Amino acid sequence: MKKGILVLVAIILVLALILGIKIIKTEKKDYTPEKIKKKILSAYDYTNYTYEYIQNGQKTTKKVRGNIIVTENDSTYSWIDGEAMSKVTIDKEKNTYLMTKLNASTKDLLYKKDFIDIKSLLNKYGNDLIYLGDENYKGRNCLKIRAGENTEYLIDEETGFVLKYEPSDGTVAEFNIEINNVTEDDVKLPDLSKYERVS
Repeated sequence: MKKGILVLVAIILVLALILGIKIIKTEKKDYTPEKIKKKILSAYDYTNYTYEYIQNGQKTTKKVRGNIIVTENDSTYSWIDGEAMSKVTIDKEKNTYLMTKLNASTKDLLYKKDFIDIKSLLNKYGNDLIYLGDENYKGRNCLKIRAGENTEYLIDEETGFVLKYEPSDGTVAEFNIEINNVTEDDVKLPDLSKYERVS
């Protein structure tokens, strides 16, 4: 009799444990539009990272270290010093470069630490941001959100960076992020003597 009671208690404990685990796993996170915005804007706190943008098989890499932003793809290399307010753009195909001094308005336009100007998008969507759930993407835990009527984003929960977005036109943009991996050499201004200066 005692043995039967012990077995019954053990079964009840195991069931309670299994149900408890399921409840913990399915507990939904509470992400209001304000919390979503705060999470996304936290990406701007990072000052050392590599951010890759892949669309239609073409890759663009952005390396950020302090005030320096280097953006590069197959045809163009861009180097911006946000503190010195200067920009150098190299056309790899023509072997030319253009040196530009930035002012306050051009800096706002050109000095982007991301690819899709998420600050402007957040202003555009306002509170029209809906948390749809979690999704694992490329080994990273992401928040899946819908912005507006048809655009979905995957936001890296740890860093706040956008890792994927699918706008209503059916295109898909994918991103990779690595934190604290950019050295001084990675963002050093290249030797411009190999290029012809244009104005």
